[in-house]
Order: sequence, then C-alpha cells, then structure tokens
Amino acid sequence: MSKHSRFWVFVLAVIMGWCISLTHPVMAAPLSPLAYLDSSLLETLLTRSYTRAVEDAENADESEIYATLQAISINNPNLKWRDYQGEKQVLMVTWTSWNGYDSQVGLPMELSREIWVTAVPELKTFTQTLNLDPESLTLRLEQYLGLPPHNGKTKFVEMWVNATDLFRPCPDAEINDTSCDVKFSDNVDLQHQNWINNLQLASYGDRGYPWTRLGYTYDWGSLQGEVGASEFVVKKGAKVMIESVKNTVNYTKS
Repeated sequence: MSKHSRFWVFVLAVIMGWCISLTHPVMAAPLSPLAYLDSSLLETLLTRSYTRAVEDAENADESEIYATLQAISINNPNLKWRDYQGEKQVLMVTWTSWNGYDSQVGLPMELSREIWVTAVPELKTFTQTLNLDPESLTLRLEQYLGLPPHNGKTKFVEMWVNATDLFRPCPDAEINDTSCDVKFSDNVDLQHQNWINNLQLASYGDRGYPWTRLGYTYDWGSLQGEVGASEFVVKKGAKVMIESVKNTVNYTKS
C-alpha cells in the first residue's frame, strides 16, 4: 500500500472512531460515527481512499505476495466440507443484492455467471472483531472486500460448491496452495491466462476495482496493510447448493 493510501485510511479511521471501537469493544454499538461527519467531507475521504486503492492495486509486485491465503484443501481445518453425490463440496459465501437466491435455500442451482466468493468462516471471523452500527458495518465490509462505497450489497449467501468448480483470480489458478504468483507460469492454461488479461484491462481506472490479482481482496480500510479476505471464483455453469440467505447484519451476528 502506498503512503498516500495509508494516509487516507488513517484519516478515515481516526475520524470514524474505528480504532477506539476495535481496541475497546462495548456491549452495544455506539451511534454511527458517520452521523457526525459532514456528508460532503465523508464522500471526499471515501472517494480518495478508494481511488488510491484502485491505483495501487493496478501494479502488483512480489513484495505484496501474501503467503498464508486460505487453501481449499481437505487438510485445512478452518473450512467446512461435505460429501455430496461423490463430490467434495466446500462451504463458500458471496455478498450480493440479488434476490434470486432467496427462494433457492436447500435447493440445487446452476449458476448463470461467475460468482466471487470467500471461504466460510473467514468473513464471520473478521466481523467478530467489529462493533459497529449497520451503516458503518456495511462500509467496513465494502472496504475489507475491496468494493466501492455504497455498493449496495444487502445479504450474504452461503453455498456448497464442488472444489473442482473453484479457481483463484490470479495468474496461477490453483486453490490448494497458500499464495499466488505475480506472473504466469510456462504451463498456465491459455483460457485462464486470457481470463486474467481481459479482466485486468477492464478492472482499473474510473469505476474500477482494486483487484490485487494476488488471491486476496484489497482492504482499503485497514491500517495494518491491504490484505483482506482470500478470494475465489465459482465457474459459470457450476451446480451449487444454496445453504442460507441472511441480511448483512444477521449474517455477521450468527
């Protein structure tokens, strides 16, 4: 993360009081610190911080490789697994505003597009460290998951996914290791290489995203660095089983 990025993150953290709430949790969340900010000042701070993150993420280098990503492996005790119709399925979660999942709980579903997900329970573990009102919680999750402010996500959808239907959105698509390479290897699948290159062309600049291409989300709200959650993609056409659909607050408290 650049010095400019850290500066804007620090300003946001101090103004919003997250440093206090993280180190001195209380039983009930205080009134949203956002309520005390002039709306135009807040939007300026958020926009600058997010823009810096997008600019920084565009140029990945080896110093930003994170060596302890979540590995989608049966040997990873942090994950939730099950056997289903001869396949090993792992529990994943996506944050969305789409209502199409609501009526599919407990049912199989074929995905009509790629879905970006994280492994359960990494995100829940992260939110357990927070003590924020709903508005601030939503913003903090947007930052942690590398999304723009006011992105409109409203619910978390857990789904069982065949491990063979997952890949990492980085130059090496393997999901069973704990880091991503910055560059393509000589034996990388050409289809995956094209996927990465095409998405890279569309991901930065105005209305872009801070896609790290290193296997983790860009946390643009952290003072400790930019590493957010380990991220994966479920392939288009994958058949998943919807486990649960919960609104943002209820999911983080469950």
